Amino acid sequence: MSEPGGAARSSRDFYAELIKGSQSAAAGFLAERERWLRSVEVEGREELLFEFEMLLRGVERYFNLNNLPLDASRPVVTRSFHEELVDVRDAIDQAIRLARQLLDQDSDQKLVFRKYVESRLADDRARRELVDAGLDQASPQESLFVLRQSFDALRTIIDHLLRLPVCPFSLFGDVGNLALRDVVSNRYFRPFRPLEFRIEYDRIKSVPVLEALSRLTEADRRLFTVAFLACFRVLHCLSYVGAEDEAPPERRCRVVLALARSEAVTLAGYLTQELALKAKAKRHKVAALKVARDLTRESSRIAKKLAEQLDDEEQALLAAAVDLTALFRKQLGVLATAIDPQLAGEDLFARLVSRADLAVRLRRDLWVLAALCRDAEATLRRPEAEGADLALAAVRRYLGYFYETSYQLLRYGDYEAVDRFAAILLEHAQAPAGPVARARLAEDCRMFSQLAETTFAAVNRRRDLNQKRFDPAEVRALLAGFRNLPTFQVKSLPGRST
Repeated sequence: MSEPGGAARSSRDFYAELIKGSQSAAAGFLAERERWLRSVEVEGREELLFEFEMLLRGVERYFNLNNLPLDASRPVVTRSFHEELVDVRDAIDQAIRLARQLLDQDSDQKLVFRKYVESRLADDRARRELVDAGLDQASPQESLFVLRQSFDALRTIIDHLLRLPVCPFSLFGDVGNLALRDVVSNRYFRPFRPLEFRIEYDRIKSVPVLEALSRLTEADRRLFTVAFLACFRVLHCLSYVGAEDEAPPERRCRVVLALARSEAVTLAGYLTQELALKAKAKRHKVAALKVARDLTRESSRIAKKLAEQLDDEEQALLAAAVDLTALFRKQLGVLATAIDPQLAGEDLFARLVSRADLAVRLRRDLWVLAALCRDAEATLRRPEAEGADLALAAVRRYLGYFYETSYQLLRYGDYEAVDRFAAILLEHAQAPAGPVARARLAEDCRMFSQLAETTFAAVNRRRDLNQKRFDPAEVRALLAGFRNLPTFQVKSLPGRST
């Protein structure tokens, strides 16, 4: 168990530093983007942003012929890329729709009006000032609007190009250059580079994997965390292929599959050139090389099979997505077994990502967190704050434990409240001396305990927990371990009865 004072920092800082280290060149813009995202009042905002940036990255990768399922026997210069342009057009069209959803109505109307004024000005000097102001992308809203406008124009160009009888490779490549310029010049929504991660949606939502990673040395943990994050992200992307069970796959699904193939190649290179070389344990090296070999061989086989079966495009796309999903799930299992040999057996992936197990763990840990915060509040309100130092130390220790696993299982929107409360606690190595300061800290504990209870109730209502009863004995044991008390009366919290 971590020492008080540093308890709430270790695991959180590890993931924060790893993710920020992968995107250090844009750290300032990304911090502002995080603040913007928290202000977006749209249901599923993180998922919308993930799909948006996935499509941006997919469009960028789709113009690399190595990622396309092309017939190797036919020279590139003799074929038409008409169908590939249709794929790109559909991906861009969906990206425009997502951008509209992410832009709040007021900002969108203001930016549209400014664009209208710009087009009506006769004075080129005044017009140029408005153009420059828009291209400066001073805020995430402006940045998103600029990208949307650029994609609107590119979609119009592609619509006209699709009327041509043939689309040669040179024309296809030039469209790619225009798309790439729009994407990489965007200040706030430049999509993730290979092995670059976003705290908003890149998560390892697996209790066994998170626990196994926390037992590794710092260096090995970093190496394997990158590999797991990359695998989970590819699986996330593949979930968009054939997402509508009754409808045929959209044309943009070919863009997503090209992105998945590209990510597979990148991950194989990382496993070979980074993990296998830097890992200390022999079984870690062997597993990294095996996964790299299988990813390279199987992704190429799946792409070749897709190229051969594109006459039956609907079934071919679904089959390729199923094969790639099975491939990455299997490799996740191999990596999990490498870091913890006890993680083995049939249907390993399903056990690693069990939603029921995830919800059970999160429900239990949120309950204990709420109980410890109520303890701290009660002691802080006593005369002379008797026992407050011990109660606060217990909460700090528990936050260190909570950050190791359950924190990663929360929704992104819950992070800010947990981090803010942890920062408040870390400012107080001991209970404040003055009654006013103690009352203020007690109120912070009360408000956070209510938040933890509300989150507990939300988790407890998940359908995954219909057959999973709340276990008071397990909670007593965990709570007593942090309280250093032998027994404790478990009280009820909002949610399903126990």
